[in-house]
Amino acid sequence: MSVAVDFVGYEVLIDYINKHRLYTLAGDFVEIGAFVGGGTQKLATLAGTFGKKVYIIDIFDPKADDTAAIDGTKMSDIYQAFLEGRSQYDEYCNNTRGFDNIVTLKQDSRKVKLPLGQRFSFGFIDGNHHPEYVMNDFLLVWNHLVSNGVTALHDYGTDLPGVTKTIDRLLEEKRDEISGTFVIPDKHVILVTKNLS
Repeated sequence: MSVAVDFVGYEVLIDYINKHRLYTLAGDFVEIGAFVGGGTQKLATLAGTFGKKVYIIDIFDPKADDTAAIDGTKMSDIYQAFLEGRSQYDEYCNNTRGFDNIVTLKQDSRKVKLPLGQRFSFGFIDGNHHPEYVMNDFLLVWNHLVSNGVTALHDYGTDLPGVTKTIDRLLEEKRDEISGTFVIPDKHVILVTKNLS
């Protein structure tokens, strides 16, 4: 198994999970947007320590996200430049080979239907950056998140203003269900904790 690139720096997520003992909560982990599985390796290693699975939701099409940054650069251009013609899915499979606790859903996240009883204690969202997807992906995780569980979102406060605006709107709409938020500015991550219910 090769070591894949991790554009986010998943160590900050793992530190947060450990600090807040999210692994003691019921439910598995979920990641929307795995790219080539660099962060997935790290999440799966941690999850496996506590007998949890990691559900991965990704369409694995580097051309799918045409969201443009302020300077006009499209996310799809960045992904394709990195891959240099290689298959995103093949790279992901190579980098996650050997893990028996990864469940991969190779689908458009807007079409994913999770079982009603599926529960997550932690979710990380870094999929398609279009506002419609940001909203869909947040709700997909949030609706299956256990009390005191955390949803983390990437690209908050970056040169993708639509992402930040959509997250802020979701935080306002769900304020009665949120017990707290925590921002890691240098990693452009916001973590949102669900109220006890």
